[in-house]
Amino acid sequence: MSRKQPLWTKNFLLICVANLMVFTSFYFLLPTLPVFVTEVLKGDESNVGYIIGILSLTAVLVRPLAGFLLDAVGRRKILFFALITFAMAVGAYNYVTSLGLLFMLRALHGISWGFTTTGAGTVAADVVPLARRGEGLGYYGLSNTLAMAVGPSLGLYILGSTGFASLFTAGFIIAVIGFLSILGISYPEVKEVKEKHRVSFESFFEPKVFSLSGIMFFVAIVYGGIVSFITLYGKEIGIQNAGVYFLVYALILLFIRPYAGRNFDHNGPLKIMPVGFAALALSFVLLFLAQGYFLFIASAVAMGVGFGIVQPTSIAMAINRVAPFRRGAANGTIFSAFDLGIGLGSIFLGFLSSKVGLPYMYLISGLIVLVPMVMFHLNEAKEYRLKPIENNTN
Repeated sequence: MSRKQPLWTKNFLLICVANLMVFTSFYFLLPTLPVFVTEVLKGDESNVGYIIGILSLTAVLVRPLAGFLLDAVGRRKILFFALITFAMAVGAYNYVTSLGLLFMLRALHGISWGFTTTGAGTVAADVVPLARRGEGLGYYGLSNTLAMAVGPSLGLYILGSTGFASLFTAGFIIAVIGFLSILGISYPEVKEVKEKHRVSFESFFEPKVFSLSGIMFFVAIVYGGIVSFITLYGKEIGIQNAGVYFLVYALILLFIRPYAGRNFDHNGPLKIMPVGFAALALSFVLLFLAQGYFLFIASAVAMGVGFGIVQPTSIAMAINRVAPFRRGAANGTIFSAFDLGIGLGSIFLGFLSSKVGLPYMYLISGLIVLVPMVMFHLNEAKEYRLKPIENNTN
């Protein structure tokens, strides 16, 4: 009977559209901002690293606050102001004239990014039916995937055709569409009614999802090596258009996320998560061995399978673990860990690659995947064996 609960409601469609627009705007800048730093502002590679990294670091700092405010003040109010700030930040790139200004803007952009993505994820968790939460959050994650498939290529096309002014303006317009999408979302928001929110450590962090956050932290560390260095590695092994890695990765995610979500809803995480970890480790071994397109593309396929299983399943497990009025804090906690992992992973793996080279850096990344896999089996798997598929009744 529970499977008859509707998933594709107006609210769910609108939050997916809003998320798609936000991530597309974000991915416009992923491959183009380094060019802006080096060619327009005359910075070097170290400047690129700081400019890219500051967004993740500021997002880490504000996500716990965002989660607290989403639970205490309300989802729509916080998401409303976050999206306005996000759109204004994207539009402001048109007025950057120095590295210092860009650094400050990226910090502001990171704050709005942390609030917006935490808020949108919490709204999605609210409007998805309990019995279809894994499936629903898997489909919601596809909006990120579609943005990843379209955003970088479209951003590079706009840049090559018309320049940075048009690129930043297009990103602003897309962000505004995302803002307009949330105006049609309406549902009775979940708030804690027992007592007023008191500011404490648990106001900002949800201890019940610390273990899952640890898993996502280590997954994000190795994912940071893909985001930061796959283009350089592609050129090193003779692949000029390394963007094909993200395209194949995104296409695989389109198929694997809904499957992983439905599998989690029916069977829990015990069977599907080991497959995800194995695929992640395999993707890095394939990169280490790659000398051309075949293994390079095979790695992208394995990465899509692994990340498409581990990330949405972990988030669904986290949401199921907490009461409705703690979903904001849970999302803030787990996404903070993910952002922190990407930021620190990019720095650590960059240092590592300077010592051992990119191939061995990716091989070591495959070994790092063993850490979250062991964490899952020692903590999460043990709990599910004791309480098989016991979803939260919230």
